[in-house]
Amino acid sequence: MTLYLAPVLNGHDTGLVIPVTMQKARYLISHAALRRLGLGDHIPQHTPDPTDPLKIGALAVRYEPATQRLILDVPPQWLPRQILTRKDQQRREAKARASLGAIINYDAYVSQAAHLSSFSLWSEQRVFGHFGTLSNTGVTQFGASGGFFRAGNDVTYRRYDTTWSYSDQTHVLTAQAGDILTKALAWSNTMRLGGLQISRNFAVRPDIITYPLPQFSGQASVPTSVDLLINGVQTMHNNVQPGPYSLTNIPYINGAGEATVVTTDALGRKTESSVPFYVASTLLRPGFSDYTVSLGAQRKRYGLRDMDYGPLNLDASYRRGILSDLTLESHIEGAPHLALGGLGLLARLGPRFGVLNLAASLSHRPGHTDTPDTERLPEEGHQFVAGYQYTQGHITISAQKIWRSQGFADLSTYEPDFTRLPRKSLQANASLLLPHFGSFSVGYFDVTPSTGARTRFATLGDTLPLWRSVSLSLMANRYLGGHDAHEGGWAGYAQIVIPFGNYGTASAGWSRQPGGGSIAQLSASRSVSPGGGIGWNANYQHAGPGNQTSAPGSMQASLTWRNRVTQLQGGLYGPLNDTTRWAEAQGSLAVMDHAVFAGNRVSDAFAVISTDGVPNIPVRYENQVVGRTDKDGHLLVPYAISYYPAKYEIDTLSLSPDLQARQVEQRVAIQYGSGYLMHFPVRHTSAALFRLNDGKGTPLPVGTRVKAGHDMIYVGWGGLTYVPDLTGVDRLTAFLASGKTCAVKISPSPTVTKGMRRPTPLFCRQKS
Repeated sequence: MTLYLAPVLNGHDTGLVIPVTMQKARYLISHAALRRLGLGDHIPQHTPDPTDPLKIGALAVRYEPATQRLILDVPPQWLPRQILTRKDQQRREAKARASLGAIINYDAYVSQAAHLSSFSLWSEQRVFGHFGTLSNTGVTQFGASGGFFRAGNDVTYRRYDTTWSYSDQTHVLTAQAGDILTKALAWSNTMRLGGLQISRNFAVRPDIITYPLPQFSGQASVPTSVDLLINGVQTMHNNVQPGPYSLTNIPYINGAGEATVVTTDALGRKTESSVPFYVASTLLRPGFSDYTVSLGAQRKRYGLRDMDYGPLNLDASYRRGILSDLTLESHIEGAPHLALGGLGLLARLGPRFGVLNLAASLSHRPGHTDTPDTERLPEEGHQFVAGYQYTQGHITISAQKIWRSQGFADLSTYEPDFTRLPRKSLQANASLLLPHFGSFSVGYFDVTPSTGARTRFATLGDTLPLWRSVSLSLMANRYLGGHDAHEGGWAGYAQIVIPFGNYGTASAGWSRQPGGGSIAQLSASRSVSPGGGIGWNANYQHAGPGNQTSAPGSMQASLTWRNRVTQLQGGLYGPLNDTTRWAEAQGSLAVMDHAVFAGNRVSDAFAVISTDGVPNIPVRYENQVVGRTDKDGHLLVPYAISYYPAKYEIDTLSLSPDLQARQVEQRVAIQYGSGYLMHFPVRHTSAALFRLNDGKGTPLPVGTRVKAGHDMIYVGWGGLTYVPDLTGVDRLTAFLASGKTCAVKISPSPTVTKGMRRPTPLFCRQKS
């Protein structure tokens, strides 16, 4: 006899129905049904089809006639592995968008002292679209003596960078052409080139986690709930079915910690297991790679010359995750009369002890001396780097030591005349955050230049919470030798900060200079709120005896006003008897959708909201109101985060009855440096609100279906019926509970379509 039963696997209702053949006390199941249950891998070869589950290793089989269920118990390891992750980490790639447009960022600054005035205008011009982003930055300057501007003063323009950039999210890379900045490893240096660059860019895919995360595995025999606690704080809760499971992709953790997995079965029995871990974002997951290749002419005298380029340079780096605990690195540089190659590694020292980084580089520069007057330097040179990083809750430790031989050189020393890097350097820092004693930090720095005296100094600092939000900051620097002017000297400062909520912050401080002088300081300030408004800053400092670097008394004061279209600042600074006055304006001008928009400076991406010409509609960005559309139905949102799918909304509650929004919310990611025109279609409709009554004047019942043209609508309380669009509608037909219908003729007259606040009564006549 064959029955169709619902299988229950280790207490979990599978939701399936399978055929089961009953032969005496045995229950035979086909191979196809076993595969549907995820047990196909455990069917031995030459097993009869159908087969008895007990013959292939099942623990128990039981039939429940009352519920028509087949209860199967199998070893938990037979079941498919379940991969569990945080719900907020189940993100997919958000395709970044860009519309055709342009933007100009500007920063205009003017200052005037007793005998000198100056003006500068920094600007960035960007054109963007599906082809990428083309940008140019530079500054226009001119000055005048005599305290005022005159016609005929020299005006100069200094170009900084001109670059085309394009990012490919599918291949996770960015290509650039023009003025580029090479991407350095922790043991190499950055250079400015004019040329081409192709590099891995994980920033275009924020959904990808690049560094290895701890995985926690277990096995459930019955349906179980699993809780994950990181350092005692619950970060994940999941319900798991019988079988093996793994907890993966658990970000928002960094450094050393302890994870506790708590499982609770259906009977309430709990088990706990704890394991230590160490997460380092500098490592790469196994199989992940990171690279950059730059080829171009070296940029010389940046900021002083517009088009000063040197010989052709090559700079390339490659990183790859080998193991969860090991990432290998390589780097090469090349130029005429210079070649460099190096290898490095990052190694995690077990689950508790931080990360070690090591690197070695060799350079070769044939036939070169520093200057014609110096002896010939070695053609070969080497560099060794060793470092260590550790983070654990309130503790942070980092140290790096660099050794270089006399002949070592890289591209950063190539022009001019092979200036040399320091022979040795050591940097070590540690910080400790204590609950009642604030943040304590200590540092040590030791630099031995290629020529000149060695410099060593140590720093010690602490920030103490006093009462409420008042804090005291202390810092001391001790010169340990090697610096002629400051040998054995020390410097430091003490500052108390008193916040006054929305009214601003006041502070008082005292500092000691290395040469023995001191400066006392008083200041007060109020920041501009993110939504705009007024901010201010005032500071006075008095130099004590022995101070060589500051006037006896000096001050600084400024006022800031930010609105939706610009930010204006002004103030004065300097000695009391010789102050300099200044003013500044910052903002942007965007061109898109055949319109020009003024806004605050755009450092990343931006969006232009369009409501098809409908004005005064509130717009929200990430649930915060950012403004209303202008008379043309546009609003500039100048602070979008590139590649992040942010939420944009329009508030339609204030729309007039004859307006309808087809879409009120969008999640959109925008390409870096670009803008996107976001349409929220709002159209005029001939909407109307009626009160539908039967032939006796009684309102139709709630929920009565009404056909209006091709749409089906429903009657509300008191017979109120909303027709969103009367276009092409000349009759309403109601389907009554009795099975009969009634109808009423309508005409979309102005009186009807604007009758939203005073419903038009209609009488629905039954058809005979």
